[in-house]
Parts: sequence; C-alpha cells; structure tokens
Amino acid sequence: MALLTLAYAFNFFDRLLISLLFPLIQKDLGLTDTELGLITGVVFVLVYAILGIPVGRLADRYSRKVIIGVGFTFWSAMTFATGFVGNVWHMMATRFLMGAGESAGTPPSTSMLSDLFDQARRPLAFSILVTGTAISSLVLTPIAGWIGHVYGWRQAYFAAGAAGMVLGLLILLTVREPARGRFDGEQAVAPEDKPPLRASFSFLFGRRTFVLATIAAALNTVSFHAHLVWGTTFMLRVHGLDVAQSAALIGPIRGITNLVGAIASGVMLGWLQRRDERWGVWLPACCFVTVGVSQFLFLFAPTAALASVGVAISALAEGMMVPLMSLILVRVMPARIRTFGMATYVLIIAIVGQIVGPAGVGALNDALASIWHEEAIRYSMSVTALIGVLAGPAIFLAGKHLRKDAQAASAWSAQ
Repeated sequence: MALLTLAYAFNFFDRLLISLLFPLIQKDLGLTDTELGLITGVVFVLVYAILGIPVGRLADRYSRKVIIGVGFTFWSAMTFATGFVGNVWHMMATRFLMGAGESAGTPPSTSMLSDLFDQARRPLAFSILVTGTAISSLVLTPIAGWIGHVYGWRQAYFAAGAAGMVLGLLILLTVREPARGRFDGEQAVAPEDKPPLRASFSFLFGRRTFVLATIAAALNTVSFHAHLVWGTTFMLRVHGLDVAQSAALIGPIRGITNLVGAIASGVMLGWLQRRDERWGVWLPACCFVTVGVSQFLFLFAPTAALASVGVAISALAEGMMVPLMSLILVRVMPARIRTFGMATYVLIIAIVGQIVGPAGVGALNDALASIWHEEAIRYSMSVTALIGVLAGPAIFLAGKHLRKDAQAASAWSAQ
C-alpha cells in the first residue's frame, strides 16, 4: 500500500514538474506557451494513454507488480534524463518516453488494490492511494521549487529522477503479487483464457455507467489539468510571485486539502450511503461541480492569498472525487479485465482532458496576448474551468445505470 501510494505520488509529480519549472525552462530554452501546452499535453499524453491499453492487457495476464516496478524505474530514468535536454526537441523526446513509462502506473495499481482489500475496505484503500497527489503537492513540489529556484531547473529533474529510480527498484524487490479476483468471487483464469480484446471493449462500452462516468471524468480533466499545468505560470504573471514562492504557497495548500479530501471521501461515503446508496454518485457529482466553480475563485481573486483559497477548495474536491470515481468504475468491471478497463478509462480522459486543457490554454494565451497581455492567461483558463462544471451533470446521469451495470459485471464474471 505504501509503495503503491509513493508510485502514484511520483506518477503525478513527474509529469507536472515541467509546469512548476516552466518559467525557468522557458527562459533557458526559449519556449513559447503553445510549445509548453504541446509538450505537457500532446507529446506526453498520446503515448501515455495509448500504451495504457496493451499495458493493461499485459497486467491482466501477468505480474502487475513487475509492470509497475519496471514502468516506475523507466519513467524516473526519463525524468532524470530531462535534466540534460538542450532544446524543445530533446524535451519532447524525454516527455514522450516518460509517458511510455507512466502508462504502467495507475491502472495496474488500481487493479492490485482491488485484490489486496475486500469491498468493505476498498473505499479507504483507494482514498489512501490518492493521497499520493497530496504527497506530491505537500512534500515533493515545495522541495522541487526550492531546488529549481536555488540550484536550477536541471538539478530539480536530477533529484526527482534519482529518487524515483530507487523506489521503482524497491517495488520490484519487495512487493508481492496478490491473487487476482479473490474478493470478487472469481476463479483464477489462465492467461490464455482471458477474454479477447473485442469482447472486453464490447462489455465496457455496453455499460452506460462506464461511458457516462468516463465523459464526466474527461470534462473534469480538461479543467483540472489546465489548472495544474498553468497554475504556477498564472501566479507569476498575474500576482508577481516567483517559482519558489508559488511552490511554497500553493504546494502545501493543495497537498493538505487534497490529503483531507482523499481520506474524508471514504469516511463520508460510508456514512452517507448508510442513509441512501445513491450518494455513491451524488457525492462525486458535487465534487465535480465544486472543482470547476472553485477555479473561477482562483482566477479572479484580487490577491494571491485569496487565490490560494480557490486552490484549497479545488484540491479538496478533487481529492474526494478520484477515489469515488474508482469505486464506481470497479463495480462495473469484472476483475479479470479490471486493469484493461481502467487503462481504457485513462486513455479516454487523458486524450480528451490532458491534451485539450493544457494545449488549449497555451494556444489561447498566445492568441489573446495582444489584447490582454499578461492577463490573457486568466481568460484562457476560464474557458477550461467552465468545461469542468459540466462534469457534475454527466456523472449524475451515470448513477441511474449503476446497479444494473454492476449486476451485469457480476454475471459476466460468472460465465
């Protein structure tokens, strides 16, 4: 549990390190906002998301801990290598390869947790896993911001990559692979007897819960990743902070509130569902809307201190939402295709959200700069915040089909 949570933390931290250090990288390498959007979005996400499908198929057949450990070590090596880049093409290459490694992170981890903990303890287990984002914001981001400000952005990449490689090897050497499906009433299935790709896709996209939940998460990801990638640059351009000041202000706030949200989600969901099981959908719907609305507070606050309140509310709601979504999804995925199903989910939300959000804001920044100058980023990010609000109604609709789709998953597993 501890090592999977650390892997989740570095999976989140390494991909967003470029957004924290971008003002320093931009000055050194002469990158434009559009190039940042492309590097953080298109270059990283396409390989990250698309490779998730074959990696998910492999993880449903073979050792998930080996796939996670190898992937963690490899993407950390690419993080380390980023410290040597000399131009935009080098940066694209390391981001591309980092995305390949990170595709082995979240889907196999989610699948392993489902086999480490029974259904009664999964809400808390999923909540603990998601505290990885809090560890990233509360601990890793301020350290990286300080290293970048004092010693340079390259040294921050060297430190992050070296730490990740050590942890990746530790996963390979110490973690045990749990029996697959042992808490879901499924018998062990030999690799050659796994469902074919077409049947797996057909089952997933035949579940309205899966489709609508994926649409909701994609809309939220457009908003949230634009906020993550461009948040530091926004604080520099609009409020005049430097990289270290922004990391020291936003990192701990985001980390603490994200941690509280992640842990509180499991406790709150259990309490609410004893009164009405539909809270399993209503609660994430509230979180989705809150994320989008709170970003408007961040964007239009007159001071950096008030903007940080928007960050806190957004991170709290996002911390609650992620484990809640995982709990919904695993209910409608049979255990023998659970890693594949999570990889498919990640593919869609990554391609839609992580490309459209960061790249869209970057392009709008350059297009609007002649009108609003440094303030252009405020209005660019407002567009993605509005998109995020729409995620709430989408997940609310998904809840209407949850019970029927969960029953279908159980029946499919028994075939």
